[in-house]
Parts: sequence; C-alpha cells; structure tokens
Amino acid sequence: MAGQGELWHRRWPEGWVAIQPGGRAPAPGALALVQAFINTHYDLVVEQGAELLATPAQAGSWLSGQRLTEPGVDVDEQDRQRLVALREGLRGLARANSDRASPQHSIDAVNAAVGRASIVLRFTAHGPGCMPASPGVGGAVSILAAITAQAMLDGRWSRPKVCPGEHCGRAFYDHSRNQAGRWCSMSACGGRAKARAHYRRRQPHAV
Repeated sequence: MAGQGELWHRRWPEGWVAIQPGGRAPAPGALALVQAFINTHYDLVVEQGAELLATPAQAGSWLSGQRLTEPGVDVDEQDRQRLVALREGLRGLARANSDRASPQHSIDAVNAAVGRASIVLRFTAHGPGCMPASPGVGGAVSILAAITAQAMLDGRWSRPKVCPGEHCGRAFYDHSRNQAGRWCSMSACGGRAKARAHYRRRQPHAV
C-alpha cells in the first residue's frame, strides 16, 4: 500500500476512484484524487449525501483511505478546517472553468490553505514523482497541491468543472472534445434543470 513515504506519480492506481454521476469517466491519473477530494462534500458510495470531512476523525479516515496519510495519523479541528478550506478553494478554481468568473478569491483560499506545505521531487526509472516534505495533514495538502499544479502546467486543469445543478456542486472531468460539458449528469442535474426551465416557460408566473 502506498503511503506518505512513497512517491506519488502522475499515474493514479486503478481502483481508487470514487463512483461518478451518470457513469462519467473520472479525471485521468492522479488528478482523479483531487476530483475525489473536491467531492467529499457529498458522498455517493457509502452514505448518500454525507459530508466526508464533517469531523476530524472522518477527515483522518478519508485521508488514510485514499493513502494520503498513514492510518491513525492525528487530525484535529484546525486540520479539518484547513482541508475544507482547500477543498472549497479548489472547487472555486474548477467552477471558474465553467462560468469563466474571476477565480482570485479561490486562488487566495488555496494559497492560504496550502501555506508553507512543500514536496520533495524525486526521479525514477518510471519518471518523476513527489513525496511530502512533512508527514500528516501537511503532507496530504502538499500532495493535493502538487497534483493540481501539475495539471495546470500540462493543460489538464481546464477540464475539471463544477456542476451548477441545484444542491449539487460536484466536480466532474469534461472529456468532451470541445469542452462543452456543463452538468455532472444529463440524466440527473441536466434533466432536472431542463424540466424546471420547461415548467417556467409553460407557467410564466410560477415561482
């Protein structure tokens, strides 16, 4: 099992990706981890709708479950708040890929959450990889930040988007050639939005 003492490469190990709405393919490689992290606000696998970072214990369980920390790493309330701030900052950056709004507030939030987190770069026969310079939550934050930075550098970060569906906000990876994806799932959020729009057209005075 991978841990914080081992290298994180761009290839995300098969089988670690959470379920995707509408059967969408997840983000490629390690970027799937960042996508899963953003989507911890609403669990689709075990407890439908549960916030996976609701308590320090739950945050620690999620981190170790994703092999971002060793099992049993201590997570306190300040750590939990840092993780939530990073998550929402990354959500804002992904949302900007959809609505083209200025992401400066989200950039500031990510920078504040990352703080002085740092990684160590290592080269292997399989290519470059990184490992956190410090253990625990700080190391997990470093890994998430490094994966995001790599995606920005290689151009993949233009494809993570955030569904505008009511009570949704899930991050999805837009695999379409023209990057025109808008909804996490057309059969769910997209279909409901179209139904509401149709109803409003038929009932112009409806709230």
